[in-house]
Amino acid sequence: MIEINIKRRRRSVWLWILCGVVMLIQLAMFGYVGYNQYRVVDKQDWTIHTRLSGYPLAKAEPVEGVYLGGYVLQNPSIDFSMKTFNERTGRPHASFFKYVGYGKPFPAKWVEQVKSVGAVPHIAFEPNGGLDEVQDNAYLQQFADEAGKAGVPVFMRFASEMNGTWTAYSGDPVKYIEKWKLVHGIFEERAPNIVMTWAVLSVPEETVESFYPGDDYVDWVGVNVYSVKYHNDSRLHAADFEDPLDLLNFVYDRFSRTKPIMVSEYGATHYTVTDEKTDNGFAADKISRFYQGLPDKYPRVKAVFYFDVNNTAEYNAKRRINDYSVTTEKEVLAAYSGAISRPEYLEKVEPASVQGTSADQTFTYRGLIYGKDGEIFADEAFYTRTLGLKLEKDGGSVKAGKDGQSVQVKSSKKRIWAGYHYINYLPRYRSVTALPLKETLEPLGYRVEITDLDVYVEPPAS
Repeated sequence: MIEINIKRRRRSVWLWILCGVVMLIQLAMFGYVGYNQYRVVDKQDWTIHTRLSGYPLAKAEPVEGVYLGGYVLQNPSIDFSMKTFNERTGRPHASFFKYVGYGKPFPAKWVEQVKSVGAVPHIAFEPNGGLDEVQDNAYLQQFADEAGKAGVPVFMRFASEMNGTWTAYSGDPVKYIEKWKLVHGIFEERAPNIVMTWAVLSVPEETVESFYPGDDYVDWVGVNVYSVKYHNDSRLHAADFEDPLDLLNFVYDRFSRTKPIMVSEYGATHYTVTDEKTDNGFAADKISRFYQGLPDKYPRVKAVFYFDVNNTAEYNAKRRINDYSVTTEKEVLAAYSGAISRPEYLEKVEPASVQGTSADQTFTYRGLIYGKDGEIFADEAFYTRTLGLKLEKDGGSVKAGKDGQSVQVKSSKKRIWAGYHYINYLPRYRSVTALPLKETLEPLGYRVEITDLDVYVEPPAS
């Protein structure tokens, strides 16, 4: 009898557990539907354009246009030659880069080779032994002195991709910023032709800002972007749908108002070991989308470097996944050559001495924009960072003001698709507190025009 009662109690417990699971599933489904219906908005390819005056150019920054750059030092199919790369692609490139480990001498011979093809050097200077090896000592001072003798601007991409976990200088933003400022100070004093370029990988975004040394210590902001068919060498993490331009948005929107943006590495795979398939069309499409889109949608991108490497044959076993080479496949090369034929792509770098020159600039904002009830909404950061408006929140409304004028508008809190989480690649939605463009800006004297997916904002006459 006791045994029967125990069995009944166990059966009852399991029934309650089953009912609870069913209820949780129902609640989750209801929440998911409600979440998508009331909170999440569809992302579209909106671009906000505005022209502003009085922007001080950074070192070697062109007023308009994009420097063409490349990396050829791991491509035996063109004999690692910058000259051959230029010939194959049909355009002289303004800059080429080289990885230099911290502790290695300044690559003076290579710098002269770069200059011989009419380009300027870009050095990815990496403290692969960790941040503690970076000291104000004879080595770093001599490195700076040699760089100062180059006679041309030298882009110095110090300790890039620190926002991930794969570098020896990741994980400690405080120490990273301390060492960055140390290096910046030495180069500023001993090699004023150095253009300090702070660069991250496009993901993870969450850690990016914690490593930023500040506008006073950075000349250019860089971002590395890659178009791959799969993440993590896993067919479960398909990435073929990703728009390479979207991968720019976080860094671009955050930093382009005060700094020129450099795509310090870009590559699109045409072969991956993940599925062991060649797909030249994938690479051609991504390259065309990226290079054709930069001048119009991202005018603050002032340099872009193609990573012409077949990683499947490289020394680092962990990276033997994708073939990014652009010079080995006719279809891929044709796409690249066609895209860079636009006149906005530049073959020569400006002198470093242009720093501080005032110029008019076109600024754009991308990603955190959506349409609702016939109105276009943009994230608050557009109004504060790009236009310099002051926002004061009052419950569900916001007071937006500038130059003694103000307007009260109702804010819209939504969530918008923002890619995938870096670790598990589940969909990621970013919370947005957005304001209606016309309702906010027109009472302040701005003119707002909408053409298809482009929004043009003209500031009030001064």
